[in-house]
Amino acid sequence: MPVNPSDNEDTYFQQRDQELRKQLREQLSKNAGSLGEDEAAARLTLAERIASLGFVGDKLKVFDLLPLVHVAWADGSVSRKERAAVLDIVRGRGIEPGSEAFRTVESLLEERPSQAFFDQSLAILRQAVGGARAANIVDLCVQVAGASGGFLNIGSISGEERAQIEAIAKQLGGAALDAFDRQLG
Repeated sequence: MPVNPSDNEDTYFQQRDQELRKQLREQLSKNAGSLGEDEAAARLTLAERIASLGFVGDKLKVFDLLPLVHVAWADGSVSRKERAAVLDIVRGRGIEPGSEAFRTVESLLEERPSQAFFDQSLAILRQAVGGARAANIVDLCVQVAGASGGFLNIGSISGEERAQIEAIAKQLGGAALDAFDRQLG
């Protein structure tokens, strides 16, 4: 069977995209590790810490959605439905597939980010959000956790996901804890 040149091109671009996503994950992990080890990082402003983690330009649009990635990975893997739920939320923000922000989220859902990345992103986010915005993040986390769903979505949130959402709510405090209690308490 003859090979269509466009088949080779598609394969090339898929492999290239996969390599770029891998490099992005590695860079985000490295950045998070540096923030955790560097004494000077403690003196950075909030904007500088977010930028040091790697969220600048277009990627900044998804920074507050990182807890959704935490929840998707809570039980050790990301289901197709969880992935779709997270990406639907990203698209709902007007972030288009193919954009740097969208590719960042795709990358983080493809392979589990380092624990340092999870810890640093949540610590920084705690300083960046509060009130209704923090409560909304918890609501979105519950939406992602429920995406895999059980029968009629009863019992659809695993213990690991519930614990992750509770940890996020505790980190964000106030309205986020109220949202957790309202949804899962």
